[in-house]
Amino acid sequence: MPQVTNPTAGDVHVNAPLTNFAQKWLQSQDAFVASRAMPNHPVEKQSDLYYEFSREDFFRDEAQERSDGTESAGGGFDLSTNPYFCRVYAFHKDVTDRQRANADDPVRLDEAATQFVTLKMMLRKEILFRTSFFGTGIWGTDFTPVTKWNAASSTPISEIRTGIRTVHNATGMRPNRMLIGRPSWDALLDNDDVLSRITGGSTKEIPAVVMRELIAALFELEKIEVFDSVVNSAPKGAAESTAFIGGDSCLLYNAPNALGLDVPSAGAQFSWRGLFGSTANGIRIKRFRHEPTASDRIEGEIAVDFKKTAAVLGYIINDTNA
Repeated sequence: MPQVTNPTAGDVHVNAPLTNFAQKWLQSQDAFVASRAMPNHPVEKQSDLYYEFSREDFFRDEAQERSDGTESAGGGFDLSTNPYFCRVYAFHKDVTDRQRANADDPVRLDEAATQFVTLKMMLRKEILFRTSFFGTGIWGTDFTPVTKWNAASSTPISEIRTGIRTVHNATGMRPNRMLIGRPSWDALLDNDDVLSRITGGSTKEIPAVVMRELIAALFELEKIEVFDSVVNSAPKGAAESTAFIGGDSCLLYNAPNALGLDVPSAGAQFSWRGLFGSTANGIRIKRFRHEPTASDRIEGEIAVDFKKTAAVLGYIINDTNA
């Protein structure tokens, strides 16, 4: 038997958690697109109306030649209203007095609880966004490629350009943005036709930000957002079931950086500022004493309405990948 030297390692050291390393699963905020993909409009009331002018009336050619001494041709436009309603969602994590008294330094319960609740709010917002804007029957045109984008013979360039042209022809406005699910984006990045047009056949690696700018320029778009957030749809205790929230779809749409009186938008985010104060993104995190459970409660609330405001300004390509 090997000789044992006393005292042993276990005699002179008691294992304790490291104070400068821990594994905490926080998704990057860059992965969440809901707060930036559609223009955000803070509102004072939970529900209200906004005006909508008739596109058909504004685009109709009605001017006529005018004879001397006669009335000019005239006309008008229809004006209607549409509602929004900011539903409130909430989630909390309690930090009990006993937990705080017993916690080791690396745990940092209050910080972890705040991060935990914030992530829950961001996931809820992301899924509300996905439900409102990503799916069939939402936009002016739904298209499903016959040859999937992850196949060698796929033609995503012509299919995306067809989508852009379809919106342009219907509205006089070209889509200026693309919102694309991670699987669809990866398939686009692997497409030989796409790569040859932005790199000249070069195999040199291109940084992600530059790659988005190059592909945006290829399609004459101002911005490309990649739907990178992931959700676990399994209940607690069940086997984990994770998936990209955006799936394998690609939305082409027109939207300004900010909503206004004279510029239409495919969609909008209405954030109830009247409830939360000056919170820009509709999320509020608060901490308060909860005496019935002898704890401090970290609570998050979100009050938003994601609304499609002009279906004709959007074109979605669904099920891009096999």
